[in-house]
This record gives sequence, structure tokens and C-alpha cells, in this order.
Amino acid sequence: MKSNHKPSLPPGLANWLASKFIDESYLEEFFGDLQEMYEERLKTKGKLYAGFMHWVDVFHLLFGFASTGLFKTQNSNTMMIRNMFKIAWRNAVRQKQFTILNMLGLTIGVAACLLIGLYVYNENSYDTFFANGDRIYRINQPDIWGDWKQKSSATGPNVAIALREDAPEFEEVTRILDRGAQTVRIPQDGKIAEPFNETEYYIAEENFFKVFSFEFVEGDPATALLDTDAAVITLETARRYFGHADPMGKLIQVKEWNGEWSTFIVRGVLADIPERSHLQFNVLISLNSMREPLKDLDWKWIWTGFSTYGLVTEGTDIAALTDKLQAIPPKWAAATAERIFNQTYEEFTRGNPWTLYLQPLREIYASGDPEAHRFGPTGIPQFVQLFAAIGMLVLLLSSINFMNLATARSAGRAKEVGIRKVLGSGRRALMAQFVFESLLFVAASTLLALLLVGLSLDGFNSLADKKLDLVSELGNPIFIGTLLSFVLLLGLLAGSYPAFYLSSFKPVEVLKGRVRAGFRGKGIRNGLVVFQFTISIALIICTFFVQKQLAYTSQVDLGYSSNNILQLHNLAQLGKKEEILITRLQANPAFTHLGESYGVPPYIRSGDRYKARETAQGTDNPVVELSNLRTEGSYLDLLGVQFVEGRNFEPDRVNDKYGVILNEKAAKTLGWTNESAVGKYVIVASDNEPEFEVLGVLKDFNINSVKQKIDPLIILHKDNDKIWDYQMGRLYVSMRINPEVVNTSGTLQKLIEEVEGELAAVDASVPFEYSFMDQEFENTFKSEQRVGAILNLFTAMALAIACLGLFGLAAFSAEQRTKELGIRKVLGAKAAELALLFSSEFTRLIFISIVLASPVAWYLVDAWLNDFAYRTTIDVWVFVVAAGSALAIALGTITYQSLSVTRRNPVDVLKDE
Repeated sequence: MKSNHKPSLPPGLANWLASKFIDESYLEEFFGDLQEMYEERLKTKGKLYAGFMHWVDVFHLLFGFASTGLFKTQNSNTMMIRNMFKIAWRNAVRQKQFTILNMLGLTIGVAACLLIGLYVYNENSYDTFFANGDRIYRINQPDIWGDWKQKSSATGPNVAIALREDAPEFEEVTRILDRGAQTVRIPQDGKIAEPFNETEYYIAEENFFKVFSFEFVEGDPATALLDTDAAVITLETARRYFGHADPMGKLIQVKEWNGEWSTFIVRGVLADIPERSHLQFNVLISLNSMREPLKDLDWKWIWTGFSTYGLVTEGTDIAALTDKLQAIPPKWAAATAERIFNQTYEEFTRGNPWTLYLQPLREIYASGDPEAHRFGPTGIPQFVQLFAAIGMLVLLLSSINFMNLATARSAGRAKEVGIRKVLGSGRRALMAQFVFESLLFVAASTLLALLLVGLSLDGFNSLADKKLDLVSELGNPIFIGTLLSFVLLLGLLAGSYPAFYLSSFKPVEVLKGRVRAGFRGKGIRNGLVVFQFTISIALIICTFFVQKQLAYTSQVDLGYSSNNILQLHNLAQLGKKEEILITRLQANPAFTHLGESYGVPPYIRSGDRYKARETAQGTDNPVVELSNLRTEGSYLDLLGVQFVEGRNFEPDRVNDKYGVILNEKAAKTLGWTNESAVGKYVIVASDNEPEFEVLGVLKDFNINSVKQKIDPLIILHKDNDKIWDYQMGRLYVSMRINPEVVNTSGTLQKLIEEVEGELAAVDASVPFEYSFMDQEFENTFKSEQRVGAILNLFTAMALAIACLGLFGLAAFSAEQRTKELGIRKVLGAKAAELALLFSSEFTRLIFISIVLASPVAWYLVDAWLNDFAYRTTIDVWVFVVAAGSALAIALGTITYQSLSVTRRNPVDVLKDE
């Protein structure tokens, strides 16, 4: 049978290059050896590595045999290249200042662009490793618990069932469910090891791996989640649980809400989940383990704990399928509205379209829409766009800087050009020399930039919270091709102007000194300097405002003090022992208040639908949506929130557990004033619609990040057993620390250890997990803090490049005006007057830049601040400080050239005349 297998070939371009420089009599032998090494690496290391090393071998071969004479080094071209290299080297050494400025500016610019390029590539390459990734879609819907105009990745369990019934275009439809953090323990040899707190623990349907081709180390993807007791874990999790023992068939136990332990069997082990996956998990449990409860819940569309994914068949028309899906919600979700809310589908949606969106898998992370989901990270496209723009600007600045300096440097070589022409050098050779030198500078700067990125990448990863890798990209042909294209493009651009201009000089004019007039056209160069500083100043102003906004948000009044509040997690796992722990903690004199709550700020995101009722059994008002918090009176005392009307829950009043407390916005949303709300009733608009009396109204306070506005909030008692989620969810106990007792890091650490000891004494199987409320609020601004730090870094780079350009232009101007300033000095001008005259030219450019940069920066800052509920003011003084800083730095940059010009002896300057 004829085989269709084609042998893999090394890069053809490398072989072509070798063939041009190696003697033909050696080619067959060399190519044979190179092919064998390529094939060996291909088998063991992969195509990218083999291709990259083939290039290394070819270059090594060329340079290695150059010393032995096997290159065609004796022809005129090679001799010319060597000669050009010598001239370039001598000029570089002779003009050290320009050489250093040129290479430093370009190295910084290329390094900045490389760092940002790696970051942007990383952000846009999530979920590219799945075999059928181009056919996988996540089904999104409106945020039915909030703003219906916003998309949500959370769907009810019935969505998947409806898709299987009504949309045969899907080859597979699968669901994944978040059950929150779980406590897992490993029974071994009759003993129970230390439990694990698993935060990335999900429930997945048995066909999950038919959609997502995660790599299996052990087990069969088709059956791994089939059994009701099946579990699949990652390799890292297997090592944590079982060490180096084979995990297949081993037991893991998971603690349920009622304190009992469910047992599962490991049926599969996955390679660790790639970092660039929007799905991140340690443990997957079969959804079949919930078969019995799902019989009563599978029809729901409002149990939005799931995400639903579909694998469409080849050639599916996605637009037509999306249109078809819109008939599903009215048909299938109506039962939910009627059974739970006693409403028709139209009454429930209130005119809002219940749209089903198909989101391509490879856009889920990068699009940032919806803003978040429960199963892994979500990107922030605004940051990616911002950094991409900054990267391009920094590269543009460095390229402009390089071309400006290259032009200035070339102007000093007019006499050299004239003499070489007199000695017989042709224009073509001169042009080649300038272009060659330009390419050499760009190539050397790019290599230095690669080295700089390699050395600084760990620091950048820490700053950006990423795992970028430069080494792996060096084997990427696209990456190498982009770098080579950049070197060629910038080298040709920067070298073309001096090449064409200088090579056109007539030797007689050159040697008479008439040629420099051609370089006195300042318009383009000054325009480029203005452009550089406009960008730099705008970045400085934006950086100031980012820091100002971060400082402002850290000082926003939450409505209570978040300092000194220690929050202990996993309280629900104690079951009936919860009261024992509370009693023991209350005895600790380090705490002034204790309170329990389902959820803690700034992550309270639960809510429900409610109605207002004027009197018991009276007429209901329209349904509204309110955020809710289940807690007790002591927690409100702990926060120190302010009552504007009514009272708190009181432990002695048994019926207070059926009362509610509103914030001002909730009272207004329900149609009441603060004064009129107390004594009225709030109805939960679902199930049997229990009614609860309003006990009090609180002044508005923040329970979520200050990036959000304060939502209408209803506070229910945690012991209210008439609501559907009674005793469900994550329970915390919060403790306000007495700063007079705990006033050092040592006493704080001791207190934490005491709390850990108390928990272990009550139930050692409950993982000890705690947090501080003020730190949690600060964490909500982590991404903005990272952006601020990165923006500082690249702003400093941009300003440094602009200053290098200004320094080079000042040097060029000093060279151009040497005789003018010498004559002025002979005629009696003082050094200070000459320095002022020299500096004024550049000061004017900086002022123009300030005028241009200010409105641009104002627009950008205003647009960015619009995303915050609480925003700092755009003060003029920030513009003044930023502009003043840029002006001071620019003047400092040209001071050296100013002093250098004024100190020159006019005799030395004018003797040539």
C-alpha cells in the first residue's frame, strides 16, 4: 500500500541561506547531517524546537566554517561586507555618545514592546488547545437576577435539556455546576488524613469530556464521569491526595452540608489544567451523583448555578441556529415562572427578551463579556487594548527617536562622504554602508532587548500576575519572523534618509561645508519631538490620575469601618456545633463584637424578588428585585451601620426572626419613605410568598466593591425558616478585634492561632480559613493596582525614550549652531544668554506638547473614571504638576548640551573659516 505520510522537512529558508555561503562540495554532507539531527529533535522535542535548533545549527555552521575558509569569503561581496562592518564599528566607537543613545533608546522601546506583545498574545490565546475548540460554544442568557440588558454565563439546568430536544444542530450539550468550596478527606488504611479545602470543585455531566478534550493521564474520557460515584482529578491534586501512589480506584470523601461524608472513586486523572484555560478545576464529580435531587429540579430555569456548553456539528450556520434558539425560552421557561412565581412568562420577563446567546469558546476569556463566571478567570479586554496601544506607542517613540538620532549622527559624516567620493567610492556603495549600519544597530538593539526581557520577565510576571515565557516563543516561527521583519523595516527606514541624502552630495560642495543646509529643515524633527513629548506627557497625566483614583477609592466612606474585622469561613460545616464555637470565641477578650452572616462584604451578591404590602394580608405592590443579606442583629452592631428609622433585630424577641431591615434605597424601591416603611410588610415573590414586617431602615452602606453603586438591600434574619434558602450557603462568623488588646503583629498572629485552635477543638475536620474585611475590599482593586504599576513602568520608559530623543536633537542642534554661537560669543554674548537662547528652542517644543497632551489626557481620564461609581475629581493642579514634571525633566536633559555649547572656545570653533 502506498503511504501518504510525507517526511517532515527542516526550514527551507535556512537551507537556502546555507547553500549560498557553503561550498557546493560540502553541501550534501552538511545537509545530510542537519536532516538527521532535525528528525531526531522532531521526535523528541517537537516541530518548533527542531525548527529553531535547525536555524541555530545553520548559523553555527556558517560562522564556524568562516574561520576555516569554507565560506565564499574570497569574493568581492564578502570583502565588501567585512569592510562595511569595519567602518560601522569605527564610527560607532568614534561617536560613542550617539551609539549609546541610539542603542539605549531602541533597546528600551523594543523591550517594552516585546513585554507587552507577550502579555497581549497570552491574553488572546486562551482555550486554543481543545481539539474541537472552533465548534464549542457557551450558551449565555440575560442576567435575570439583575439587569436584563447584561449577559450572564449562568443558566438553569433545564437549558441543556431544552437544547437537546429542540436543537439537533448540537452534537453534544453538557453542563457544569459550581457547588462552592468543599472539604475533601482521604480515607487510607482505616485512618483519616488531614482534610483539604477544595475551592475548584465542580460537578460535571458524563459527556463533559466529549466536548472538552482535556488530556487524560489515566482513565477513559468516555466513561470517567459515568458512574454516580465517579470523580476525576488533576495530576497535581492526585499528588496532594495520594503522593506517588496510583490514584485510580482510590476513594475520596466530600463533606456534605449536613455534616455527612459522601464517598467517590477516582475514575480518571487529568494532566494539570493549562494555565490558559477559562475552566480551572482540581476535582470534577459526576452530575449523576445528583440524579435523585435533579429529578425535582431539572425543570428550573432560575437555578442559575450551571454553565451550559454545546458542540455544534460541522458546517452549522451559527447565525441561523442563534435565531432558532430564541423560541426555546418562551416554550420551556414558562413553567418556571408559573410554578415558582405564580406569574406568566410575560409577567416574569416584564417585556425583557430572554435571549440565548452563543459565545465561541475562544472568545470567552478575551471578550470579558459577561464580566465574570464561576469556573475560572475572565480577561479584561480594556486592559489588553490599553497595553497594546501603549506598546505600539512606546515602539513608535523609540523608532522616531532612532531615526532622529540616526539623521543627526549622519550629518557629521558629510566630509567622510565627500572624501570617499573623491577616492572613487560610488553612490551605491555609500547607500549600502548607511543602510547596513542602520540594520546593524537595529539588530544589535533587538538582541539586547531580548536579553533585557529575559532578565526582567520574572519581575514583570510578578507585576502583571502572569506566567509569560520568552524561551518558548523563540521557537515560534511567527515570533522570529516578526522580529526579523521589524529589524529589516526599521533598519531600512532609519537608514534610507541619510543613505539617499548624504550619498547625493557633490564632493566639492561637501568639502566646502555647504551640505549641512539640507539638514537644517527643522519642521519634521521638531514635529517628531513634539509628538514624542505629547505622548509622554499624556501618559504622565493619566498615570497621576490612576494613582489619584486608587487613593480616593481606598478612602471612600463605606458607611461603616472595615478595619479590624476578622472573618472565619466554613462555619456551615460545623452543623449543630456552630453555637459551641461562637460561645468559645465570645469568651475571648480580644473581640468586642461577633456576628454571623451568610456572605460577607465585599462579596454579597445574592438577591431575590420581593413585593411591598401596606398591611398584613393587604394588597401587593409590583414585584421588585433587591439584594439580600441573611444575618443577625449582632452583625449589624459589629459593622456599626446607622439606623435612620426603627430598630435592629433583638435576641429576646422571638418573632424578630420573621422581620426584615431595609436600607434607604430598598425602602424607596418598594415605594416607601424611611419613616413610612417601618411596620409595613415585604413579601417574597416566590413559593408560598411569606410576608415579613419591616423593623427598621438603615442609612445606605456598601456591601460590595466601591466600583459599584449601592444597591437596594433587604436584610433577613439568618434563622428565618420561611425562606427557600434557609440554612443554605456559606456561613461566616465575623469578629471585630479590640485594637487596644491586639496592637502588634505578634499579638495578631497569636490571636489567629487561638481562633484556629478553637475551631480545631470543636471540629478538626473543618478547614481553617480566614480573611480580613479591609484586605478583601483592597483586593477588589487588584487589577487596577496592577494596571497602575504597569502604567508607571511604561510611562517611565516612554519618558526616558523621549528624553533620549531630545538629548540627541540637542546634540544635533549644538553641532549645527556651533559657528553661530561662536560668533555671538565673540561679539560679546554672555554664557547665560547663550544657554537661554539655546534652550528656548526646545522649551517651546515642550510647551506645545503640553498644550496638545492636556485635552487628550483629560478625555482619556474622564472616559476611564466613568466606569467607577465613586470617582475622583479631574483637578487642574494634576495637569500643572504633570506638565511641570515633564518640563523639568526635559530642561534637565538639554542642560548638558547648553553648558557644553557655551563653554566652547570660539577660536576652536571658527578657525576652519
